[in-house]
Amino acid sequence: MLTSVSWRSLSASRLPLKIILVVAHKSCRMEQDRMSPEHRHLPPRPIAAIRLDGGRLCLDFVNTIHDRYAEEIEDYLQQPQRYMEWCIRAGALHPDDGVRLPRAAHRRTALMREVEDLRHHLHELFAARVDGLSPPADAVRGLDRWLHLAWASQSLGADGHLHWHADARDAWLPLKRIALDALDLLGDPATSRLRRCANTTSCGWLFLDTSKNQRRRWCAMETCGTIEKMQRYRRGR
Repeated sequence: MLTSVSWRSLSASRLPLKIILVVAHKSCRMEQDRMSPEHRHLPPRPIAAIRLDGGRLCLDFVNTIHDRYAEEIEDYLQQPQRYMEWCIRAGALHPDDGVRLPRAAHRRTALMREVEDLRHHLHELFAARVDGLSPPADAVRGLDRWLHLAWASQSLGADGHLHWHADARDAWLPLKRIALDALDLLGDPATSRLRRCANTTSCGWLFLDTSKNQRRRWCAMETCGTIEKMQRYRRGR
């Protein structure tokens, strides 16, 4: 298991307009992925309407909280079935995986707890990278755990490729793929292009800036970029 909290130890893919505009901005970004009881939960939009603007699977997973800094939280993955549908849409599940949700209620509850925990830890890791901070130890341990689960769930085949074990094809498989994608990104020089949406009063989405001049500011111009333009226009009137 990883014992160091350094980045070196980790290196071995919405609707047209945002729905919520808020004035309040939480003072500590690193603690906002855990949705506290005082947050009001909005009904989530259809899975097909969810934007995938992160540029990587792991970032799109972190971005499944819409308007992270808002007082009203829209969690795209509020129910197990929505989690499964999003995984298919985002590419964390493949058509031939044959994965189904567990039938037992306590297993579904445990699954969603794991989803929230991994999402929280990945946000802490990537936010630390954006802010030039050391990653929190609990976030390193959280990702490390999923990496070991992922590696233990695969074997090398005669074709020279790793293959998932049959018993690994369950509802937790997408989390293993997301963890592996996160490790790949953290060890890639491309993390220097990791950005946070400039709309820090509500959005807070993370994305990989692949623009030619590397000056992308918004998760998407059609959403936060448009909101900023409208606000500038109203201030100028």
